[in-house]
Amino acid sequence: MYKKLHQRLTLLFTGIAGTILITMSLSYLYMSEKELQQNTFLTFSSQVTSLLSSLEQQTSLTWEWLSKTSVNQNLTLVLYDNDTSISYNRVVLSDQEIALADEALSYGRKKYPKLGNGSSYSASHQEFVWTSDSGAPYFASIFNIRKNSSILSGTILSSRLPTLHQLRVQRRRFLFLNIAGITILLLFSWYYTGKLIKPIIESRKKQTAFVASASHELRTPIAVICSAVSASKSANEVQRERFLHIIEEESMRLSTLTDDLLLLNRADTERFELELNPVELDTLLLDTCETFEPMARQHNMALSVQLPEESLPICMCDKKRIQQMLSILISNAFSYGRDGGYIKLSLSYEKSMFWIMVEDNGIGIEDKDKPFIFDRFYRADKSRFGKEHFGLGLSIAQEIATSHGGKIIVTDTPGGGARFFILLRRPAEKS
Repeated sequence: MYKKLHQRLTLLFTGIAGTILITMSLSYLYMSEKELQQNTFLTFSSQVTSLLSSLEQQTSLTWEWLSKTSVNQNLTLVLYDNDTSISYNRVVLSDQEIALADEALSYGRKKYPKLGNGSSYSASHQEFVWTSDSGAPYFASIFNIRKNSSILSGTILSSRLPTLHQLRVQRRRFLFLNIAGITILLLFSWYYTGKLIKPIIESRKKQTAFVASASHELRTPIAVICSAVSASKSANEVQRERFLHIIEEESMRLSTLTDDLLLLNRADTERFELELNPVELDTLLLDTCETFEPMARQHNMALSVQLPEESLPICMCDKKRIQQMLSILISNAFSYGRDGGYIKLSLSYEKSMFWIMVEDNGIGIEDKDKPFIFDRFYRADKSRFGKEHFGLGLSIAQEIATSHGGKIIVTDTPGGGARFFILLRRPAEKS
């Protein structure tokens, strides 16, 4: 599924970007070709004007001057004196050139019938784009010059093949550049769409793993409840009471698991609401420590709080959620703790950040497990947990810290054990 999505996104992005590239290239190519043709035609017109000006000034036309002028400017010049071909045409030019010039002259006179005979001061001429009957492309000019009692007329031709060749070369370059550009776009699109859908794939994998783990966790208490219900039907009064107690315990486990799943779901859908109020964190830590003292005695562990001597600023936070986060960390410390060990809470304030530390001297967390301890349903050592643990506690703690704009950091306790640091920012105002 994701492979096809990757391919379709790549083709979509390449298609859109490629269409824009080709459109812009064609637009630029069209304007460039149009400008080149206009400039070439203007150059030809300028050559014709200069040549006709020289013809007007010449008192006598020599073959040498006519040949030199035609060769230097790469022109074909055919002249007529009172519509009679002059000897230069027959001697210097080929029959093919004369026939081509006559064809252009006939075309020009039909297309521009109002072309005058010029005057004693200027020539009458007309330039145009022309294609011969054989398909050869030219710039052409027909002209009339009044010289004394005669009319000097003629045709000037300049081949458009160099210009068309230049246009073809330019088009091939644009085609190559467009193909290269689209190929590069395809590679970049493949790479970046791969990075784009990677979080989706990872999220899908996590979702699948989450559903599988949740189903596994739900299956156990449900199976126990079903077995207890079935067994209680044929049990005596004492046994029935024990089965009812089992059903009650497993129902509480199901309720706890459901609450945890709903909380994480609200975090995933950005509906994790906080009730931010001014809270004195030192008082909150003392109250939390007092709450867990009975459990500490039960586990034969020392629970203590270390607070700074100076007064701390007020923290804008959700008191219940912070207590929930501390409860998760302390409960885990009990689960991982050693008999006769300790759990220590401490509070400090540095650079607009509150630092809450929960430290124990238990078995600690191996380095290979640290990157995954905040993953849902992850348990580094399943044998250390009681039935009441589902591997969701640290995930919930992390969501609470993140929703407050903070984070949780885990390190090792010198000599063995784990340290969890809760970092909370001091908001400027309630949001």
